Amino acid sequence: MDKQRYVLLNGEKVYVTEEVYRAFYRPEWRESKQRKLRIEMECSLDSLLADGFEAVAEDTPIDEGCIRKMLLAELCTALAGLTTEERALLSKYYYEQKSEREAAKEFGIPRNTLIYRRDKVIVKLRKLMKVE
Repeated sequence: MDKQRYVLLNGEKVYVTEEVYRAFYRPEWRESKQRKLRIEMECSLDSLLADGFEAVAEDTPIDEGCIRKMLLAELCTALAGLTTEERALLSKYYYEQKSEREAAKEFGIPRNTLIYRRDKVIVKLRKLMKVE
């Protein structure tokens, strides 16, 4: 038995076909999905500070502060381009300050494999940031 679909128009239920129902709600569904993706990709100052980034000191010259903020924004965008595993690998080294052996043990892979992957992630991050 088909489920009856309806849309609300001026507070009234209007029963419609499946095709009309999907056409009516498709833009809302699309916007909802886009909103979720934006939230996932969003990188706020609070999240950067929580991840170990330093805020610009008040006595820092304006041009240095602007450059630093621009680099942080570019880094945030580049980090969003990495996979979850790649970000986790960088996090172990640079934020949690784990040794190669500790990180390899946590990932359950040989140390040399971890070093190889780390180097590849750094190269990828440089490409994403367009740094040579």
